[in-house]
Amino acid sequence: MNQLLLLLEQSDQWPLQPDFYVTTMPQLSEMLSKRGRAYVIGECNRHHPVETLKVILRAFRIVFKERPGLIITTGSMPIAMLCLVSKLFGAKVVWVDSVANTERFSMSGRLMIRFADLFLTQWPELAEANPKAEYAGEII
Repeated sequence: MNQLLLLLEQSDQWPLQPDFYVTTMPQLSEMLSKRGRAYVIGECNRHHPVETLKVILRAFRIVFKERPGLIITTGSMPIAMLCLVSKLFGAKVVWVDSVANTERFSMSGRLMIRFADLFLTQWPELAEANPKAEYAGEII
């Protein structure tokens, strides 16, 4: 989320502001709500299937309410769930994989590279190794 907030603050590279925000962290929700509507989707991972189901249900609720046409995210597994649900309803997804992953894509990135309309990595070596990924520079 911090990487995405940095990108948002670079107005010359981000001319349009989002209609709404989705975060996994309640504390970020308060800050984001100053910019627009903000939702907390919660956390999930492969070791907690019940939490994953709750995140998927929240994702459906958000998508039904907001009807996103485009999602831009630096991603995590809960946001990947939101992206997948949104894809079912025709949304486009731009996935910016985390700068922290220098040798391979994040786990959620490895899932989303199959579904994202545009998959960006912050490491040129990773883009060279995967034809579905593009290198567009570093966010931070």
